[in-house]
Amino acid sequence: SQFITHLMGRILGAQGLAPTPIDTKGFESVLKLIGTTTADSFDLFYGLYKYNQNSMDTILKLRGALDNVVDHLKQEEEKDVTK
Repeated sequence: SQFITHLMGRILGAQGLAPTPIDTKGFESVLKLIGTTTADSFDLFYGLYKYNQNSMDTILKLRGALDNVVDHLKQEEEKDVTK
């Protein structure tokens, strides 16, 4: 759980997300996640990766899940185009 939390925080942090005047509670939680995980050193993050036997599997599952969501969005978009 620590690895996926830090992985997501680092990925989202790389997006350059920033607070806005219309933030939702969910987005505020995302910003908090980014803040807490990126405040930790990269060495700590690397240790979470290196010493977790499931870390690569977690990364692969995350990539697959992202691909599935993007594919679903594309399918819905194609439906809109044919209407």
